[in-house]
Amino acid sequence: MKNYLIYPCKTMRITQSYTGTTSHLPHTTGKPVDYPIDEGCHDKGRDWIYCPCDRMKVKRIYGVGTGGTNTVWLESTEKVLFADGTEDYCTILITHPDDGDLKKIKAGQCFTRKEKICREGKDGATAYHLHISAGKGKFTGNGWTENSRDKYVLTCTKGAYRPEELFFIDEAFTKVMSNKGLLFKKMPTYAKGKYKVNTAVLNVRKSSEADSAKVGTVLLGQKVTVDKVVGDRGRIGKNRWVCLDYCKKVTK
Repeated sequence: MKNYLIYPCKTMRITQSYTGTTSHLPHTTGKPVDYPIDEGCHDKGRDWIYCPCDRMKVKRIYGVGTGGTNTVWLESTEKVLFADGTEDYCTILITHPDDGDLKKIKAGQCFTRKEKICREGKDGATAYHLHISAGKGKFTGNGWTENSRDKYVLTCTKGAYRPEELFFIDEAFTKVMSNKGLLFKKMPTYAKGKYKVNTAVLNVRKSSEADSAKVGTVLLGQKVTVDKVVGDRGRIGKNRWVCLDYCKKVTK
């Protein structure tokens, strides 16, 4: 499976985008910039933010038990596939989790795809939400810097990017309630039918599990018939599964 970067909450209810004219305006009009969103989640209780790719490591935790606003930084341990079609490491900054959640997290700790990280909080805020900024590349310095308009913005090797350039929407995971006008790309979904292989050599696995035993290969241009789909995996025969991310659906 490709290492898609997916939106990290089960409910998208963005309450302020990076185009906001209130607290986020200095983030996008100063130098350097980042592109934060405020995520209010479902607005019932306190929802979680989840690991958005195969694996992320906690790089730094700030503010717990002090006067500083609670913030945690995570970096992908491998390159991810972004919604704009590029691949690189990803660094994410999350602000406002409460002490109780961040005390359970340690620098160096790793999370795997869709694993719970922390809940929305209101440390340094007036209502429960999460302030999220993300960028391409690896964590640098202490993770942020003060810009020319007195706001602390995310720092990483390739810089901050707009969230819709980075995150896919996995419709099986995230329900979109409000996107505040930001247009996110949906993660590919697959159906039964005929496919043509569009990579040089595609491994055939014993089951739909990505790490199951290899039982053969299919070559570039060959066609296969998929009679069952599980996520991004298609069954092409008894105990024979391929990753459909490396195939193109055809009619004949």
